[in-house]
Amino acid sequence: MLSRKSQKKIATDQSHEGSGDCISKFIEKNNLKLSIDGLTLSAYETKLIRTCSDCSRAYSIFEYSESSDHYFYRPTNYKNGCERHCLECWLGVSEPLDTPPETNDSIEVETPSPEIHRHWYDEASYISIDQGDLGTAYKTYFQEGCHLAILPLSRLITDRSIFLPHGIMIYPQGRLNLSNLRIDNKQLTMIASSQIRASKVRLVQLDKHPLLVIPLKFSWERLKRGSHSAHLEMIARISEITDSLCFDVINYQNCKLEHLSCETKPANPGQLMSHSMMSAALLVRSDAMDSVLLAGAAFTHVITKGLGLDLRQPEWDRFPQYGEVGKLAAHGLSLYSQMLQTQSATSKFVQALSLIEFLAYPDDFMKFQDIKKVVSKYVTNCPREHERLMERFRELTGKKDETKQEVGLRTNIVHMGKRLEQLIKSRSERENLFKELDGYIRAMLDHMIERDYMSNEEYDTLKHSM
Repeated sequence: MLSRKSQKKIATDQSHEGSGDCISKFIEKNNLKLSIDGLTLSAYETKLIRTCSDCSRAYSIFEYSESSDHYFYRPTNYKNGCERHCLECWLGVSEPLDTPPETNDSIEVETPSPEIHRHWYDEASYISIDQGDLGTAYKTYFQEGCHLAILPLSRLITDRSIFLPHGIMIYPQGRLNLSNLRIDNKQLTMIASSQIRASKVRLVQLDKHPLLVIPLKFSWERLKRGSHSAHLEMIARISEITDSLCFDVINYQNCKLEHLSCETKPANPGQLMSHSMMSAALLVRSDAMDSVLLAGAAFTHVITKGLGLDLRQPEWDRFPQYGEVGKLAAHGLSLYSQMLQTQSATSKFVQALSLIEFLAYPDDFMKFQDIKKVVSKYVTNCPREHERLMERFRELTGKKDETKQEVGLRTNIVHMGKRLEQLIKSRSERENLFKELDGYIRAMLDHMIERDYMSNEEYDTLKHSM
């Protein structure tokens, strides 16, 4: 027979579980077993030293059976996990013993050297690459110690696999089978992992997007130790690299400089359409093909105007290569892509003139009086048209009328605080202005892209002869 004290203890434990549940709890100190709603353990089993499958800490069920007995019941239901997990991990408040301390340092991400890309892509493996066989597609990259980043793409649709330079692939929705990858976020710190869970971003949501795959070099150990802030910075950095290697060109080919926001511009690589303020990156480890899912609010802006881009296979010769002029053209494309995201027409106008200034004299600061002479060489060979352009650029930058009043657009905006809408009241005139600026920029950028193999010295010589 049980003592009155034991009977009272059993009745108290039963009240935790609610009506209809048959629960009895016996403590080992009385040489009795533990029995909770279907879980029955002997006295030996309650005192057995176990290893937590999450944090690897040694524990016994007995140490929680009296001081924390309420956790065995609803809503925590530790009874369901007490044989495999310590209570701290079951509650999500423990750090794995073998997890290095978290660091807030940035995780350096680099692109592979140009030599690694020389093999891309193996035409003999075209079908495997097209169907999303990552092991075959990126075998050489894995041998060079590269990892993969898989980013969801929003405001972009495609019905075919898109092959891009630098080992980059874009797969249509559903083409890439992510279920073959083993997601193991437990290798991250507990705090970082819990913050990723709090974002409510799950792997199944990536399946609803076109996916971009890019090979990168970074330290997997630093990734594991990284804080949530470091992970968000990493997502943004990977997105920037993706822009510089392919999306700046894609934006340039498919978007135009307009008075209002462009309707065809895709979202930043990594942004999710299902969670508009959230972004994600699935990182695949080269030597084991296991992966971690990073997620959170890495970006501050979301594009909402228009439907985005219906992407088709671009020509590779439109991507600037590694010559000195190619690098300048790539930077110009980056500035153009950033300009497309600017909402203010006034700011966009100033950015457009700054881009023209850079393309005319990449290595030096020059007055617009000299810059407009260079721009006219790209646009026309006609002397009369050349003079017209000289006058037009005075109107765009700095010009005084017969009353000595400043009427130049740039001077009025930068030095007098005017808005473009105040200076050009007609919307159609503003639209024509941006078409005009876009034409100047494209004449210069296209010329540089076609000669991306040249050195700066060779290109300067060519410009002087134009």
